[in-house]
Amino acid sequence: MNILKTIARLLFILLVWTYGYVYWLQSTMLKFWHFDPLAARHWRHIWRLWQRGWVIRQPNEWVFVILIFSAIPLWVVGWALLSSVSWIPLIKNILSLPLRLLKRKNANNKTTPKIKVTRKKSYKKIRPPAIRPATGKIKPTEQPAEQTATVSAAPAPAPAPAPAPAAASPAPAAAKPAPSAVPSPSAYKAPAPAPVSGGSIPDILKAAGYKLLQNVTVGSQKVDFVGISAGKLLVCCVDAESGDWLADEERFNDEEPLWFSESNHRVSPVRLALNAKDAIAQKLSGRARDLRVEPMVVISQGTIINAEDMFDVWTNLHITVCRFASGAPADIKPLNEAVGTVSASDESLYAEVAAFLR
Repeated sequence: MNILKTIARLLFILLVWTYGYVYWLQSTMLKFWHFDPLAARHWRHIWRLWQRGWVIRQPNEWVFVILIFSAIPLWVVGWALLSSVSWIPLIKNILSLPLRLLKRKNANNKTTPKIKVTRKKSYKKIRPPAIRPATGKIKPTEQPAEQTATVSAAPAPAPAPAPAPAAASPAPAAAKPAPSAVPSPSAYKAPAPAPVSGGSIPDILKAAGYKLLQNVTVGSQKVDFVGISAGKLLVCCVDAESGDWLADEERFNDEEPLWFSESNHRVSPVRLALNAKDAIAQKLSGRARDLRVEPMVVISQGTIINAEDMFDVWTNLHITVCRFASGAPADIKPLNEAVGTVSASDESLYAEVAAFLR
C-alpha cells in the first residue's frame, strides 16, 4: 500500500512539473529566439540550418543551443528535487502564515496590565502557637470577678457533721472550661474499633475482599499494603507516628505539605500516599491498567487535632483517611467501616499486578 502511494505521488509531481516546465521553456524560447519547441516546423528549420553548415557565432546562439541540449536533463533534475520535498507540511505552513503573523501582531500590540498577586498564606505560617505545654495540661480558666468576690466574702462555716452524699452540692460551673477553650488531648482519644475478623489491618482488608501485597516499594516510597480486587487497586499506607498532629495539605514555596506537632514536623502521609498512587498507576499495563487506583492512609497511633477541618480537603484530593487501634479522633471513620467490601480478583489479575510491583 505504501509503494502504491509513493508511485502515485511521484506521478502526480511529474505531471504538474512537466506542465509547468514545458510552459516555461516554450515561453522563454519564443520570447528570446522566436522558437517554439512544440512546433514541428521549427525543428525542421533548425535541422535544415544544421545541414547547411550553420556556424554558431553570437552569444545568444550559444545560449539557445545549450538550452536545447540541457532541456531534458533539467526536466529530470527538477522532477527529482520536487519529489524530495514534503509538500503537505510546506503548504500548511504557507497557508497558516498570514494567521500566525496576525496573531504575533496582536500579541505585540496587546498590553497586559500588571496584576497584583497576593499569595495566600499557608496555615503553617499563620497557625497559633501550641496551646498545650509538654505536660498535656490546660491552664485552668479564671473565675468571673463576681463569683470570686462572693466566695471571699462568705464566712468560714462552723464545724458540722459531714452531710449525706445525696445532699452534696454540684461542682461550681466555673470549673468547666469556657466554650472557646481548646479541649485537652484526652478529648481526641478514639473509641476502640468495632471488632472484626482477625482484628489486624491485613485481616480487615482480606475480609473486605482484597488480595494483598505487603511492603511494596515504589521508587523511594514504601507502601504497607496493596489490595487487589476485581475493579480496584487499594494503595494503603499506615501512619504509625504517635502524638498530636496538625494536618496541612497545602504546598508552600514548592515544598511538600507538612504535618506539625508541638515540637516537630514531617511530610504529610496523605501526600506520600498520593505520590505512591501516581507511581503505581504509571507502572500498570494490560488488564491492570483498567483498575481504579485509590489511596488510603490509616492512622494507627496519632491524633489529628484538626481532622474536622480536613475532611473536605481529603475528599477533594480523592483519598480516604481512616483510623485503627489508638488512632484518633473519633470523627474519623474506623478502618473496617471505611474499607467497605469489593469483589475478589482472579488469580491471573493478581499475578499480573504482583509482577509489576515486585
